[in-house]
Amino acid sequence: SAHPLASLTAAARFPRALAMKIFGAALVSLVLVGAHAGEPDAPCETQAVFDVRMCESFMCTECQLDWCMKACQELQEKHPTCRCMGWPAERTSYSGGEFEGKGKYGDVGDYSKSAVTAP
Repeated sequence: SAHPLASLTAAARFPRALAMKIFGAALVSLVLVGAHAGEPDAPCETQAVFDVRMCESFMCTECQLDWCMKACQELQEKHPTCRCMGWPAERTSYSGGEFEGKGKYGDVGDYSKSAVTAP
């Protein structure tokens, strides 16, 4: 009583084995991505750097220039699981709350103008 696949040639068995390996790798990848996505409170691996560059910097706490706002948003993207201890609990990111440049536009001198809202 030989194994059912014993009668297949090596060439015939290879695509099936390869397909199973690819399926297995894809399944493992999906599980890992899903597990990571389900962790909203994942620990910040670079909190000390984030604190200096975001939480304690003039650029991200007081600057009203458009350049500062964009630079701080890019910084948050590089540290997606980090947040400042001084932020309210509901604020999970730089753009998720109030910051100096929010609602402003332009880089005229040292001050930006308030956005105009239609009546």
